[in-house]
Amino acid sequence: MMEAAEHEFLRSRGLSVMQAQDEGGHLTWPRVSASCDYHAAARFEDQLQIAVWVDHLGGKSVRYRFEFSCQDRRIATGQLTAVCCQLSDGHLQSVAIPDAVRSKLKGE
Repeated sequence: MMEAAEHEFLRSRGLSVMQAQDEGGHLTWPRVSASCDYHAAARFEDQLQIAVWVDHLGGKSVRYRFEFSCQDRRIATGQLTAVCCQLSDGHLQSVAIPDAVRSKLKGE
C-alpha cells in the first residue's frame, strides 16, 4: 500500500516513478528501504486513509512518511526511501535530484 500511495503522491505533484527525460533515458526511483509499524488492527473491508509526505529530501534520495488511519484511528505508520536514478540502456545510475523535480517534491 505504501508504494501505491507513493505513486499517487508523485502523480499529484506532476511526477512519475518512471519519467522520460529530454536527453534520453528515464528518471526512476528504486526503493532502497521500507518499514512499517502497526499500531492497531485493520479489519476486512475497512476503508483506510493514507497520508503521505516528504520527510527528508537529500541530494539523491527522498524519504517518505506514511500514516494509515481508519475513522480517526491510527492503524500504522511507515517510511520508504527511494533513490533518484537515471535508467539508460538497461543500466541504473544514481543521480542528483533535478531542481525541477526537487521543487515539485517540496510542493512548490
